[in-house]
Amino acid sequence: MKTILFDLDGTLHNSIPLIRLSFEKTFAALGIPWASGEVLSTIGLPMWQVAERYAPGREAEFRDTYSTIQDARQEIMLKPFPGTLETLAAIRAAGYRTGVVTSKRRGPALAALEFTGLSRFIEITVAVEDATRPKPDPEPVHKALELLETRPEQALFVGDSWFDIQAGKGAGVTTIAFTWGMATREQLSRYGPDHLVDSWDEFLALLQSFPPPLSF
Repeated sequence: MKTILFDLDGTLHNSIPLIRLSFEKTFAALGIPWASGEVLSTIGLPMWQVAERYAPGREAEFRDTYSTIQDARQEIMLKPFPGTLETLAAIRAAGYRTGVVTSKRRGPALAALEFTGLSRFIEITVAVEDATRPKPDPEPVHKALELLETRPEQALFVGDSWFDIQAGKGAGVTTIAFTWGMATREQLSRYGPDHLVDSWDEFLALLQSFPPPLSF
């Protein structure tokens, strides 16, 4: 293996509380019924798709409200999952190339990577603006592979949602599903990821089963 691609929200960052709060306040501001938070199942999709589903005819208002709420709280609430920085440091030291593939907007994504200290371990970021067809389409993963000059068989894509699994499988890369994000192990397993992982230690141990680079 040569390259490891990561989803961002719910994979590297513990962003689920921030996303939930942003949705709750947006739904309240627009008078949309919360419906037991079913919108949380859309985490991983671009916000324009979520807005079309829940606020038809008011998409721009939905997106603007959500963005304003989230951007104001991001630096306060957003934290890497425990062990993320140490794991990324080990991966880079071992010689892997790294990238982020996210449905988040480029500005907030890069800002979050910077203030959480993750940016120094990530070479490239493919954000929602960088692909005409977002996840679960494989286009964003293909874009990242192109930027990192990597063939699909040389890459892993790591994420916490079925959208990540579908995008990775469509791109022909090895898929790894993390169970600490938006979906349960049972939900993720239905989409057939190549591997399910419960911790960073388990992830690093799994890497030892792949061809080099590897020198932990």
